[in-house]
Amino acid sequence: CGLRPKPYRISLLDIDYVCVKAPMFSFTRLRGADPTLGVEMASTGEVACYGHDAHEAFLQAMLAANFKLPEKNRSILISIASDKFRYEFAEGLGMLSKMGYKLYGTSGTAAYYKENNDIDMIVVTKPENEDDLGDGNIPSALNELKAGKIDLLINVSDGTNIKDEITAGYCMRRAAVDFGVSLITNLKCAVMFAEALDRKHDTFECRHIKDFYEIPTIGFRDV
Repeated sequence: CGLRPKPYRISLLDIDYVCVKAPMFSFTRLRGADPTLGVEMASTGEVACYGHDAHEAFLQAMLAANFKLPEKNRSILISIASDKFRYEFAEGLGMLSKMGYKLYGTSGTAAYYKENNDIDMIVVTKPENEDDLGDGNIPSALNELKAGKIDLLINVSDGTNIKDEITAGYCMRRAAVDFGVSLITNLKCAVMFAEALDRKHDTFECRHIKDFYEIPTIGFRDV
C-alpha cells in the first residue's frame, strides 16, 4: 500500500519464549537413499514450535516432525566414528545412562566410553553389507534394528574416511528408516536431544501458539 513499516528495536533478552524450526524429509519414499544430511539437502517440509527455552522448543519441533521418543524399549544404539565426536557426546551419553536407557554401541564406540567414561554398553557388530546379520556370537546392529529392539539410532559417521565405517553407517541408517527407528545423524542434535530429555522436556504440556503471543513482552519501543 506504499506505507513504510515503523522499525522496532527488539532485545532477545526481553522475549520469554524460543522458536525452533525442524525440517522434514521423505527418506522412506526414496528407496536406497542414504538418510544423512548435507548442506545441499532440501527438505520436503518444515515445522516450527515454540517453547519456554531452546531445549523445550527443540524437542517439540522434533516430535512435530514425526520423530519418536525412545519409549517402547527405552533402547538406544550409538555408533560414532571418531574419538573427537565421541568425546563431545560423552556428557550426553552420561545423561542417557543415568536416565536408565538401555545403551547399545558398536565395538569402537562401546570400548571408548567404557575406557574413558566407565559407561557399559551392549556391544553389537557393525554390518559389512545390507544383509550382514552377524555370526550369532555377538548381537548384530542390523539384526537388532530389524527385530525392533532399538528405539533410536544415533549414528555420526563424520570425521572418518575409512570405507568400512562409511559402509556400516549407511547400512544402519538405511535399516533405521526402513524399519521405523528414530534416527539422529548430527552430533549437535544428539547432544541437544540428550540435554532435553535430562531436563524432562519430554513431559511438556502442548500449548497453542496463541498462548505465546499473549505473553507480555517488554523492550519494544519506537525508534
